[in-house]
Amino acid sequence: MKAIKILVLCTCVTLLFFSCEDDSATTPKAEITVSGTQFSINESMTIYFTGIADQVSIYTGDDSHDYELRSGTSNSESNTGFVVNKDLFTYSYSTPGVYKVVCVASTYTDKAIDLKQDTCSFWVTVIDDKTEIQNLSCSQVLYDEVFADKLENDEWLMKLPRKVKYNTSTPSISLSQKLSFYIESDSTKVFINDEEYSSSTKYDLSEPLDILVRSNYGTTRPYTLYTIYYSEFGTFNLSGVKGTFVRNAYDYSTFEMQITLPAGTDVSGLIPEFTTSSSTDKVYIGDIEQVSGVSEVDFSQTVTYTIVAAMDEYPNMQATSTVSVTISYE
Repeated sequence: MKAIKILVLCTCVTLLFFSCEDDSATTPKAEITVSGTQFSINESMTIYFTGIADQVSIYTGDDSHDYELRSGTSNSESNTGFVVNKDLFTYSYSTPGVYKVVCVASTYTDKAIDLKQDTCSFWVTVIDDKTEIQNLSCSQVLYDEVFADKLENDEWLMKLPRKVKYNTSTPSISLSQKLSFYIESDSTKVFINDEEYSSSTKYDLSEPLDILVRSNYGTTRPYTLYTIYYSEFGTFNLSGVKGTFVRNAYDYSTFEMQITLPAGTDVSGLIPEFTTSSSTDKVYIGDIEQVSGVSEVDFSQTVTYTIVAAMDEYPNMQATSTVSVTISYE
């Protein structure tokens, strides 16, 4: 009987020992590796958790995520951290500054009866050196926003219609236009011809504009904006019949020329006479240049002309428009 009592007592002690161990959380270890300590705004920072924890959270140090202002502190403002998933965390800052990043490693038992935490931290510097123009537009071309084309060597080309189709009218489009710049940072400043840019100012686009972009960090980047009109047919005649020029309300680079010819007209070898917006414009069908009053064309099938306009002093700055000829018979 005495032996049985000793055995029971030992069993109880053992169960008590394991029960106590179950009520004690593992000691956490906050260890991380980071992809860097200096970033540009909107550039991703990556944190890898390499320690020991049941749960990991990261306080990034910016607005609403300051570890010193977390819930439960005397100066609490309910700042919170981000829970890390699969030991990997990525984040980007939208505002430049110096931030204290804190990693909190937590371990706990069932129902969080025993909770233990460990922390580690580092400082990260975020700079705003954004100088890239992502998009540039004439923001109010009558009722539309027209975007420029981005070329090589930080050059931009704005291609504008001479006129637009608006209800029953075709108002002309001026080369005096407001501009909009799309840049990743709101802190970046833009200067046009050495004057600070204003979204309410109309700029003279008849000459190239020198644009300088200056970041909050102080870095600068120069650009040039060129502007050209799409070319059009001024007149177009077939067999002495004048064509009607029709604009596309949605695509400023495509047009239609409508011509009504007498029934029975042989259109297989006609020589059109035409004028364009500028005497320097080049007119093509496919890759063959067309000359008014000289080039013979088979109009028995759909014919599409390509008109290439180029700036006089900058011939590599070009705008290409297309005109489809539609023939009907009376």
